[in-house]
Amino acid sequence: MVYCRLTSWHNFRNLTPRRLEWAAGLNLLIGNNGSGKTNALEALHFLSGWGPFRSQRKSVLVNWNIEEKQAFLRGFFSGEGDIDIVATVGEKNVIQCDGKRTTYGTIRSNIPTLAFLPGDLAIVDGAPSVRRQFLDRLCALLFPLYVRKMSDCRKTLRHRAILLKERKDPSLTSKVLAPLVSWIWSTRAAAVDLLNIGIKEFYALLPAEIELTFQRGGAFDLQDPLEDYWRSVKKWRDKERITTVPQVGPQRDDMIITSKGQPVTMTMSRGQRRRTAASLMLAAGWAVERKMRRKPILILDEIAAELDDYGRQLLIETLVQSSWQVFAATAESSMGHWPGAIWNVHQGDIERKNS
Repeated sequence: MVYCRLTSWHNFRNLTPRRLEWAAGLNLLIGNNGSGKTNALEALHFLSGWGPFRSQRKSVLVNWNIEEKQAFLRGFFSGEGDIDIVATVGEKNVIQCDGKRTTYGTIRSNIPTLAFLPGDLAIVDGAPSVRRQFLDRLCALLFPLYVRKMSDCRKTLRHRAILLKERKDPSLTSKVLAPLVSWIWSTRAAAVDLLNIGIKEFYALLPAEIELTFQRGGAFDLQDPLEDYWRSVKKWRDKERITTVPQVGPQRDDMIITSKGQPVTMTMSRGQRRRTAASLMLAAGWAVERKMRRKPILILDEIAAELDDYGRQLLIETLVQSSWQVFAATAESSMGHWPGAIWNVHQGDIERKNS
């Protein structure tokens, strides 16, 4: 088991400089909106190799009230061995592991962490882009080459879009995209297969049995993904020329969620869909543990806020049974009994509540 044992920070957002020793199990940060609890989760997200929660100006991460132009984060992680992570945040972010500069991918492979924000509760009934982002995060942990392959694919798709707008032949980009797209399709499909197995581990939280199906963007769904790509590109060639938008590839993928053959958006209430989304998040944690053979760290920001009391209690019981380290943030009124460490957050200051 890998877990975050200790953190410290300086000049990061509104957080008061402090050295905190975290519980190896469940940690709950309680505070009003703007108190700094999400900033603390974001610091943990940074230290586990993911960077900030959202794409934003780096200067936003540095405390505006201090003249320094950099913020510093440090985390000690324990497990099979101790890991010391130091991150410098500013105009240029630098991350080090045990005193040596390293990459985010290396950190993620050593400290498997999954973060879920309030918007992730729309995994079930939101736009396909929400589910693609969900799969991207999972695949980035499960398959070391995934981030680089996706980056190459997106760059080539942008180039293809430019060629289409300029009325130029995009066939060269098809040759570059074919192996990339087929690999990404296979990888995402493998992740969905793992989720289908993992979701069964959380039947108590799940309101009904569900089935997940990976849907290739703009494809025929032929057995061979490479052949599928070439057939699909040929099919959509004329539409691409008219719309000047690439029609085939991972940018149009989706994960279809059904229950007894029907879309869950038609058969489940809003509360049931939220419980299903929480179950999918936990299934992702199960997939990470199964594939990487390491218990993941979960970061959950206001995930329980849209669950009813029964759903929250089921979520807490499931988290206890998982034996993962969890960092959850919520308003005091939205969480019942918490069987772990509780931290009060007020104006950037974090203190452990006496039990």
